[in-house]
Amino acid sequence: CAIAGVAGAPVEAMRAVATTMVGIEHRLEFVREHQGVRYYNDSIATSPERAMAALRAFDEPVVLLAGGRDKHLPWDAWADLALEKARHLVVFGEVQPIVERAIATAQLKGQRDLRESLWMRSVETLGEAVAFAASLARPGEVVLLSPGGTSFDEFKDFAERGDRFRMLVQDL
Repeated sequence: CAIAGVAGAPVEAMRAVATTMVGIEHRLEFVREHQGVRYYNDSIATSPERAMAALRAFDEPVVLLAGGRDKHLPWDAWADLALEKARHLVVFGEVQPIVERAIATAQLKGQRDLRESLWMRSVETLGEAVAFAASLARPGEVVLLSPGGTSFDEFKDFAERGDRFRMLVQDL
């Protein structure tokens, strides 16, 4: 708005854009609220660092869907943040053993018991992850698809994965 104002844009136009902007597909995209739970599609988050940015966007309890194919990037900081921010973690796809190891290491480092901080479940597909997350989530919580890995183990790209997530959530 500051730049638009300096460039001469009217305040009314800036207000209209700021109050009607809906966001961009697959980038913390709000999909829907169902039974008091809000679902967000962040399929573009194909690295642990991008998934961390998404996790930091929420103050509400999060049921995090993480998975896909690993890009051979470090998961340590992601695991620390997941233990801090997520109430549940549903892991899917090829990255499962890497995520499970990272979470176990973070728990040992922080001397945390999984039962005290984060409940984790591994499933094979995104469809199973969405169904399981829906069964766990409570009103006021967020279900967040922010995978941290690429989509190539199940989908042609992040957009196809995000579209599938959106469809699965609409079908709940």
